[in-house]
Amino acid sequence: MKRNIFRHIGLFMMTMLVLNACGGNQPEQPQTLREVLTGMNYGDSVLVVGHKSPDCDAVLSAIGYAALLQRLGINAKPRVAGKVVCEPLYALRQAGIAAPAVLNDATGMNMIMVDHSEYAQSVAGMPAANILHIIDHHGLGSVTTARPLFYYAMPVGSTCSVIAVMYEQLGEQPTPTEARLLLTGLLSDTDSLTAVTTTDTDRRIFDRLLAMSDITDIGAYYAATREARISYEGMSDTEILYSDFKAYEIEGVKVGIGSVFAGKVASAEDMCRRMRDLMPAAREQSGLDMLFMMIGDRDANVTHLPFCGEGAKQVAEYGFHTTATPDDCIVTHYLSVRKVEVVPPVTEGIRQWKGID
Repeated sequence: MKRNIFRHIGLFMMTMLVLNACGGNQPEQPQTLREVLTGMNYGDSVLVVGHKSPDCDAVLSAIGYAALLQRLGINAKPRVAGKVVCEPLYALRQAGIAAPAVLNDATGMNMIMVDHSEYAQSVAGMPAANILHIIDHHGLGSVTTARPLFYYAMPVGSTCSVIAVMYEQLGEQPTPTEARLLLTGLLSDTDSLTAVTTTDTDRRIFDRLLAMSDITDIGAYYAATREARISYEGMSDTEILYSDFKAYEIEGVKVGIGSVFAGKVASAEDMCRRMRDLMPAAREQSGLDMLFMMIGDRDANVTHLPFCGEGAKQVAEYGFHTTATPDDCIVTHYLSVRKVEVVPPVTEGIRQWKGID
């Protein structure tokens, strides 16, 4: 109940800010976004961090939001919740900046969460942290707070899109490097504006950020970032399995869903075999009831979804409305967005498996 009250406060605050930005004729004008953000108590500093197994959107939104808050006089510092590899590492190298430091424990710290609102996806110690902001583009998660917080979420394709909108609302313009990073996060999470979660806001923000960035050939740049995403150079299969991995609790069932990519280096079938060999041990070590992996090959327009754990086969077949292969895998068309194309079918499957109406 406490969590819902504070979320409703945050959503109300955002609604009032939008009315103000749109010139709504209110008897008393509400606080501006700048006043809300600068009026909070951040102590000596606040850390901005994305989810574990940090992808482009998690890493680059943390950097972009910390930079925005610094413009407002807030001592915000970006952090990551794990080793930066593949696509985000390539993006940072191309921008000429170092990866943020890894945060191992948030206990007792002033924190801002970006690109997630689930404790299962957050750095250790987050339940014992002082969470001040959540900036996201996913559904409401499991985070609860004892104090009111600033919660800002939008139904768009990436958290970097949300932060770019906040730059606009605050009348701030990102530097060419900041625009490059926000644009990269947007491109990654929307699969170059082709994912089902892409909105007109993402498309408008894409054009705006591209014009501000120092990227001269966006087609070649995206192709290079995508190649970096699927290269997994120098990584063990275990590191690949956890490279883009999120945990959820769905109807009391602890579920892990990882996402990896196939392509020129490894076919979907080969990557599926390699992940399947590791999945039972990974499920047990992570304390999960079920584990699913998305193994997508965009060029071949196919996704393999191997699974393990008691009930996982029934859940997969119920949720995806198809029969699993003898080696415990669902094979379907290419899926690019875990939160929209995998989490809902798994949720539906779990509800059917448990007999929940």
